[in-house]
Amino acid sequence: MPSKLTGLFKTLAWSDFQGSPDPKKPNLDAFTSPSFSFSQQPTFTHVAGTKPPLFELSDNVVLDIQMDSQKSWQRSAQIKSKGAAYEANLLKHEQGHYDMVALIARDLFIDVMQLKGQQFKTLSDALSALRAVFSRFDKKTQKISDIYDSKAETDHGAIASSQKKWNDMIQRSFTEARSPAVTAPDGKTYKIPFLDVLSQNAINP
Repeated sequence: MPSKLTGLFKTLAWSDFQGSPDPKKPNLDAFTSPSFSFSQQPTFTHVAGTKPPLFELSDNVVLDIQMDSQKSWQRSAQIKSKGAAYEANLLKHEQGHYDMVALIARDLFIDVMQLKGQQFKTLSDALSALRAVFSRFDKKTQKISDIYDSKAETDHGAIASSQKKWNDMIQRSFTEARSPAVTAPDGKTYKIPFLDVLSQNAINP
């Protein structure tokens, strides 16, 4: 089975928010719980015909992006009481939470896939290279989410100008090609890493 990334593109709807509102967060009207995990972990195997044996990444990595609907919630009546424009803007803000996790997962997956073209003298060397990839993304999603929601940025979507800035950064990360160009095995051009876009906007989680 070839490696794959699932769940990169998902358009949220209020029906995705099935959980009970958190009484400890009375000032929030909605909460989104996205995450990603490997359903098939990266593994390394011997390169056929090499003596001593070299190691390479097996092409069976599966990384899944999910939204936990039972941990995602909304205060429906409270949202609707604030009008249709507020409701639409809030859903767009929550979409940002999902998209940012998806982008980090995408970039992690791409960096793991870059190991496919390498051969390692020992399994320890291979695992060290994999850990180096993981360390670049460790705990980034929560840090980014906290910055996104902070009063200095969107204040949970309440600051329209900041929300637009984040929407634009997310859109750029989904659409702008890397420079110099990096091409996937299927010929598609990889998009600019989300962390690079953040850094260019003086956001360094």
